[in-house]
Amino acid sequence: MSASQPASSADQEMDLTDVFALFQRIFYKCLALCFKAIHFIFKFWWIILLLIIGGAALGYFTKGKPKYESTLILKTNFNSQPYVYNAIKQFDDNLSENDAGFIKAAGLDINNLGVTGLEITPIIDVVSLIGGDSKISDRALSTVIKELDVSDDTEIFATDRFYSNYKYHTLTIGTSDEKGKEDISKVIAYINSQPFIKKVSEEGVKNMIDRIAKSDLTLEQTDLMINSYVKNSDVTNEVQSDELSFFNNQNNLNLNGVLAFKSTLITEIEALKNDLVTSSEAAVIVSDIQVNKTASLKDKKEVLYPILFVFLFLFFAGVRFTYLSLKKELQAKNLLD
Repeated sequence: MSASQPASSADQEMDLTDVFALFQRIFYKCLALCFKAIHFIFKFWWIILLLIIGGAALGYFTKGKPKYESTLILKTNFNSQPYVYNAIKQFDDNLSENDAGFIKAAGLDINNLGVTGLEITPIIDVVSLIGGDSKISDRALSTVIKELDVSDDTEIFATDRFYSNYKYHTLTIGTSDEKGKEDISKVIAYINSQPFIKKVSEEGVKNMIDRIAKSDLTLEQTDLMINSYVKNSDVTNEVQSDELSFFNNQNNLNLNGVLAFKSTLITEIEALKNDLVTSSEAAVIVSDIQVNKTASLKDKKEVLYPILFVFLFLFFAGVRFTYLSLKKELQAKNLLD
């Protein structure tokens, strides 16, 4: 038993020595390949230089015109979201088909077209979706989510089942140059000029103005009623230190309720007037129209082509070197005879 232990220890030492020797041979082979690669690059530096110059020249003359893009915040009014989305989609489809009649009808110049594409997505506000005007209960919302087939949870609330509940949307418009602002304005004007959208917008603005006028009249009547109450009542005697409610037994007027109603009415009128500023049409741009250059790999061809050409040159040189090395080794072992 004791004689076998030294033998086993010696075998382990030999195995470790072989492993280290193997790693050493591999390291020196890799080091030799690196030196050969460096020698090859210095030897054929002029070819690599020509590939870099040629690739840069080819990329510069073939990269084409730069593309521009404008990202806008679009507000939809009077529950016109489905109609606006449909109009934008049709506009984009007609641009893709290069429909000359449509482009001319939209007030654009087909020979100098500034708009190249449109895309609209809702600005998701889950809080307003659940607790806002949509009045969707948590249970109903959960049921709808289970029925939807989407790959990402963040896409759930951007589907057509929900976008009609959002007022604000991101409108991305591709342009051919920096002077695409005029065409962007024409696109928005064309969308708002659609017969049904225009009718919805006109009726919506009219109803909003009427509502503001009636609310102002109601506010005036409320003030008159409060003033009349103050004149005809001994307010000083009826005020109690431990209560905030005024009650007249003769006319059943709850002054505290009237004052609360007045405060609510004032807030509503202010909201309506503020909303009217951005509700002149069904689709209104509420952000500055700015056109920025888009960066993509196609715009960097003068850099990509030289890298690609040099890579292909070194790759095929490596393949050739590997082929010749393997062939030489096989010939040394007389395996190709």
